[in-house]
Amino acid sequence: MIVDVLSTLDLARPWWDPLKNWLPGGERWQQALPMSACGLDASATTVADLLNALAPAACPVRFVPQSALPAGVAYEQFIGQTGLCPTRDNEHDFFNGLCWFRFPEVKSVFNRIQSQQIARQGVGQRRGIIRDTITLLDEGGLFLLAPPPLWEAIAERDWQRAFVHERTLWAQAHVAPIGHALLEKCARPYKALTANVIRVPEGTGADEVDHVMAQVLADMLSPGQLQAKPHCPLPVMGIPGWDPANEDPVFYEDARVFSPPRR
Repeated sequence: MIVDVLSTLDLARPWWDPLKNWLPGGERWQQALPMSACGLDASATTVADLLNALAPAACPVRFVPQSALPAGVAYEQFIGQTGLCPTRDNEHDFFNGLCWFRFPEVKSVFNRIQSQQIARQGVGQRRGIIRDTITLLDEGGLFLLAPPPLWEAIAERDWQRAFVHERTLWAQAHVAPIGHALLEKCARPYKALTANVIRVPEGTGADEVDHVMAQVLADMLSPGQLQAKPHCPLPVMGIPGWDPANEDPVFYEDARVFSPPRR
């Protein structure tokens, strides 16, 4: 059961901090479970029912079982047309729901643009750079607000500079995972875990990330603007505080994960 899986999460890990309200022990979780006002039983609920019980008022979708998706209808189009999000009973789709809770504007932009692209091009084997970019960010994306020297090091994949020489700058950074597959992997983290990181404009407040990035991405994800991938890889277990082992600089000498920068 999904509730049993969620109860094993190490909630002391920093990536769960913004999501704790909707995880076991959180305020909203305590309000909705094990018995909500509508009689929801945590031991028997589906993921769709669980997400609907936990959802904040601002969530732009409701969650339904995967069986509600009609045959031959694209997932993104169904959401756009109905406001209903087909949901399987697994961790992946539960974390997708949490991303709808935390980033409702960004997720809505993703869905709107995906739906527009499908309406124009249909569903084919090749999705094109716009849909590919949305998928990469929606699955494995991470928003990062960071000082320019830190961004330069990340863009150059200079991991020694980013994580060792400029380490103190991470105290000024704001890290916000957006990808639900990334969160699923974070449930069982490993050293080589990598995100597709995209830059948050300087001056953005932590509580403004969803609104600001929705505007940024709406402008960016168009044929005239998107000529190259706007994101770059980031081995997230190198972020200070994400893995206790990275306090030792030797952690970053593993070239299989922290490969030398490209020249």
